[in-house]
Amino acid sequence: MDGNRRFAKTHNLPLKEGHRFGADALVRVLDCCFRLGVKNVTTYAFSIENFSRKSEEVETIFTLLKQKLALITSENQLCDVHNVRIRIIGNRSYLPPELLQDIEKIEDQTRDNTRHVLFVAFPYTSRDDMFHATDKIIEKLTNGEIEFDQIDETLYNANFYYENIDEPVDILIRTSGHTRLSDYMLWQCHQDSVIEFPNTLWPMFRFYSTWWTIFRWSYYKTLVIQDAEIMQLKKISNAQVKKKYPGIPRTHPPFASVTR
Repeated sequence: MDGNRRFAKTHNLPLKEGHRFGADALVRVLDCCFRLGVKNVTTYAFSIENFSRKSEEVETIFTLLKQKLALITSENQLCDVHNVRIRIIGNRSYLPPELLQDIEKIEDQTRDNTRHVLFVAFPYTSRDDMFHATDKIIEKLTNGEIEFDQIDETLYNANFYYENIDEPVDILIRTSGHTRLSDYMLWQCHQDSVIEFPNTLWPMFRFYSTWWTIFRWSYYKTLVIQDAEIMQLKKISNAQVKKKYPGIPRTHPPFASVTR
């Protein structure tokens, strides 16, 4: 969700208004995603690196996040309508006790919702997530809960802030045109992930932008599945030919001559 501050500057608005417009955009995008059937959505609400900003701005972001989470979890709002569970992922030791209590209450309030999950990365960085998982694994190894040869990718997935959510990232959207990931979901992105860098400030990212991004991904995924099916059919066909005609050489001759 990049571009709130530049949006405020471009429109000669106070900085907090840029973040307010950004919070409104988040609700619109979430509603669009859930209507389109997206099961899991993660929003990068606050990076650990953002604590270096002025305390007034940090406090504004905290207040807006708490207000929006309270709004979307109220009766007949987003979480109620779409049956959404909210999970906060990140290093909670950075959060003030009062704020931590509020967000844990919101998590508990939506715990029984099962259709969709909204992960709120707050405060979060991928490096901290990897350190957190490694630290937990070392602790379990030291306490004799696991053996060294049990350490693998599955064990890491179980010890991230996400806790056992090992589904890969299908689409990662970084708004405002900057082609960088800013220490976000580096482990979860892989060769099949589609990364989009729309040249749009986050407050201006609307329904059409969301729909078009998901539509393009869906088309791309269809092509990938079709290619995989074709490759599988070729393998089956080749295997059937070799079984029926075992005398056919498995390799081409080293050279061939062509005559008239």
